[in-house]
Formats: sequence, structure tokens, C-alpha cells
Amino acid sequence: MDKRRLEAFSDGVFAIVITLLVLELRLPAVTYDALGRSLLQLLPAISAYALSFLLIGMYWVYHHHAYTFIDGVDGVLLWLNIVFLLLISFMPFPTMLLGRYPGQTLPVVFYGCNLLLANLHGLAMLLYLKHAPQLASRRLTPVLFRRQVTVYIVVNSLYLANIGLAFLLPRVAMTIFAAMAVYLMVRSAMVMGIGTCVPSEPLVHAGESSVAPPRSGPHVLVSE
Repeated sequence: MDKRRLEAFSDGVFAIVITLLVLELRLPAVTYDALGRSLLQLLPAISAYALSFLLIGMYWVYHHHAYTFIDGVDGVLLWLNIVFLLLISFMPFPTMLLGRYPGQTLPVVFYGCNLLLANLHGLAMLLYLKHAPQLASRRLTPVLFRRQVTVYIVVNSLYLANIGLAFLLPRVAMTIFAAMAVYLMVRSAMVMGIGTCVPSEPLVHAGESSVAPPRSGPHVLVSE
């Protein structure tokens, strides 16, 4: 399967999900005198919306970046991506819970579990590329592979610990999730390059074949 079809479908899902988030921001019909109080009551929902919007944007950036290290897509990668999109499309639900029940345990736990499962997808995809190196780009070197696995393990461990903290101090746990989101957004900008451009696939000119030549020798991902 051409990975461009998968990326185009994924972009469409991301665009729809990130738009659906705003539908939960509903201002009740009130008089102008009560407008200020109503807007204050809406602040938790607005905060949850902004955080989820930025997080989904961050996942889109990482999704785009991840597929620069993939040359081909098989059935397993296809379904891993569909499961990832399932988790992304679910995010408006815990976002709604955070807005309606600010500072409560269950919404924060739901939100954290959603983030944890979405992040575990990245680790699963990376491990599968180790198992099926013929699908990976030569840019995915063993050093980069180990570095990314370490990042996933650290972030997922922090997510898991913070979910546990949410049962005791949900407001603190939500603050930590927000701080982690800021860090990951900054890191995504650095990964994509600041003042530089991530190398893209070479353009295919008229008369040239779009099929990559077969590789010879061991793949760089599994060579040590």
C-alpha cells in the first residue's frame, strides 16, 4: 500500500477530530448581566479544549515525522495506524469530561489513559519496524531507534505514574499532564527542525519510475 494514502486518510481524521473539540464549548442562553459569570464557568471547558487541541496537533506532528522513517506500509502497520486514529478520535470525550467535572478524579484518569494508550501506539509501531526492517527507511538507524524507545518508555512511565497520582491529587495530576504537553510540544518543534527542514522523499520526475529499487545487504535498522 502506498503510504501516502494512509497519511492522507490520517490527516483527514486529525482535521475532523480537532474540529469536533470545539462543539463542547456551549454558552447557555443568559442575560448580558450574567454573561461574565457564565464565561467564568466555561473556563475549565475552554482550558481542556485548548490543551486537547494542542495535544492533538502535537500527535499530528509526531505522526508526520514518524512516517518520514517509513518507506512501506503492510497490513500490520495499516491497522496499527487505524487503532491510533481510534484513540485520537476518542480524545473529545475525556476532554468533555474535564470541562464538565473540573478537578475530579475520573475525568483526569480517563484523559491520562487516553494519552498513555496513544503514546503506546508509537512504541508498538517502532518495535514492529524492528521486526519488519524492510518497511523502514535507512534514516532509522540503530542509534535513533534506541533513543526513541528510551523516550517512549520514559514518557509512558510518567503518564502511568501521573494516572496513579490522579486518584489522590487530580488537580496536581492535570497540571503535570499540561506541563508534559508543553515539553512534548517544544520537543516536537525541535525534532521537526527550527530554521531547517526535515528531509523529504525525492520527487519523481516525468519518465522516472516511482518504485524504489530493491535494497541489497542488511538493513541499517538491524545492523549493529
